[in-house]
Amino acid sequence: MGIEYRLQFSAPDPETVAAVLRRVPGARESPPPDRRFEIGGDETKQEWPWATVQVEAGGAYFCNHCGGPGRALLGEVVARLVASFGPVVVDEL
Repeated sequence: MGIEYRLQFSAPDPETVAAVLRRVPGARESPPPDRRFEIGGDETKQEWPWATVQVEAGGAYFCNHCGGPGRALLGEVVARLVASFGPVVVDEL
């Protein structure tokens, strides 16, 4: 639950996108086959992450869980994607 966004950009394959997301500070990758990352929060206390990013065909899904710096994390993720893949279209769902 939170504020959801669709991030659309051109990437060669999902693994390349996942490699970029692994470098986001505080990102924790879910076990395969998901290409999902939780960012921030305290996993040891079973708290919600601040944000979740899921790699999808044609881009990614981002959810700001409205705790901590979720909006700043969206900016961080988009900046990294732009640096790697060029223009990113952000649509609030």
